[in-house]
Amino acid sequence: MQTPPQEHLQNSPETPYFYAVGVRKFVALWLGSLGFYGLHWFHAHWRVIRDRTAGDFKPWQRTLLAGSWCEPLLAQFVEAADGAKPFKPRTRAVLWLALTATLLLGPPLSLLCPFAFLPLVAAQQLANQVAAVRTPGADANTRVRGGEWLVLLPLAAVIAFGVGLLAGRL
Repeated sequence: MQTPPQEHLQNSPETPYFYAVGVRKFVALWLGSLGFYGLHWFHAHWRVIRDRTAGDFKPWQRTLLAGSWCEPLLAQFVEAADGAKPFKPRTRAVLWLALTATLLLGPPLSLLCPFAFLPLVAAQQLANQVAAVRTPGADANTRVRGGEWLVLLPLAAVIAFGVGLLAGRL
């Protein structure tokens, strides 16, 4: 008897448990992309979860509706940690959503928006720990590779513009 493709994928040692990304890389890419890395982050987690569980959902839909799906994602991290309760998913999700929503408020409050990653750092650390235990030998994804360097260009442009403004005033 042959194993169905979904069962093979679920039981495959190569299938990661969660999307692993080093915390320093997570922060650098989030800030470097001015927050757009968050879309990739949500999509990557939901894609891995769908592949691992053979779920019947579309990761891009949960990414576009991340405000509604952030808490369930964080709850999966906590649930997979086998009883360890390092944080409350609802609190982290509300903080992330509130910081993200500051973009709509205009300056100076909109300057808080790029820091929306802060409530998610502990969540990514927990996801990395669970992934390391449940998927031994998986890539920890800590190095910035290939096209990921391009994500850092917007941050470099903002810094260069800021330095130029400061230099003009001195």
